[in-house]
Amino acid sequence: MNSENKGLRAQLPLVVVGHVDHGKSTLIGRLLHDTSSLPEGKLEELRSQSARRGATFEWAFVLDALQAERDQGITIDTTRIWFHGATRDYVIIDAPGHKEFLKNMVSGAASADAAVLVVDGAEGVSEQTRRHAYLLGLLGVKQVVVTVNKMDLIDFSSTTYQSVADGVHNYLESIDITPIHVIPVCARDGDNIATKSDRMAWWTGPNLVDALEEFTVRLLLTEGPLRLPVQDVYRQDDKRILVGRIEAGHLRVGDELRFSPGGQPVRVSTFENWKGPEQFSAVAGQSVAITLGD
Repeated sequence: MNSENKGLRAQLPLVVVGHVDHGKSTLIGRLLHDTSSLPEGKLEELRSQSARRGATFEWAFVLDALQAERDQGITIDTTRIWFHGATRDYVIIDAPGHKEFLKNMVSGAASADAAVLVVDGAEGVSEQTRRHAYLLGLLGVKQVVVTVNKMDLIDFSSTTYQSVADGVHNYLESIDITPIHVIPVCARDGDNIATKSDRMAWWTGPNLVDALEEFTVRLLLTEGPLRLPVQDVYRQDDKRILVGRIEAGHLRVGDELRFSPGGQPVRVSTFENWKGPEQFSAVAGQSVAITLGD
């Protein structure tokens, strides 16, 4: 790997889904706070804004950036925010729960490697819960942790939790998804989010933060095999210049490439860089213009 890439950590896109009002945005807001992932002064700013508006502060305000969402109390668009875990970085995608915004939920989930499915412990598995879970499976998101939220509304009952957890397990397994954990939480108060809850001593599993660490992370794009779709070929004097965007891997002067589908071997001669210093290498995410030895 090039020296410019040292220090990069694995990244995991994580979508949070579930029925409207089951507490997705509240869970994310509390998660960010309890792991010290909020920007400095953000919490105080939101509390002040709530006071000026005469509204009770909600953890969902951390995610609900649109004024219309605060007024309506729902998430309209997908919101993305970085969360720095112990061993990796997450980009958390808060997807809308309302059925009118289902297409936005799909767009958010389509870019995720894993998911947290939020279920209201008092309401249980709803039609929208099943719909969101089904779409996760359809999109190939098989790594799922379920949180049974609002445990305070059912007096932290292990019996009621187990009934909801069984319902979740049965449905997810019917669509070929096996949840890694089904965790009882009270997102508003932080129970089982980043620390173990004293009010649910009967729970012997991990908290949410620890459970997220069990997800498998995809390789950094720079660590994968080279993939460079050729967008176009330009001719300049006697040179033919191939241009495109590196989708995976890295590329250096002198590297031997093989073109698909024919498999012809070629060698990189130069990087053409008209507006900067001479270039000898590039990595995933960069657009390049190169010439070949043959």
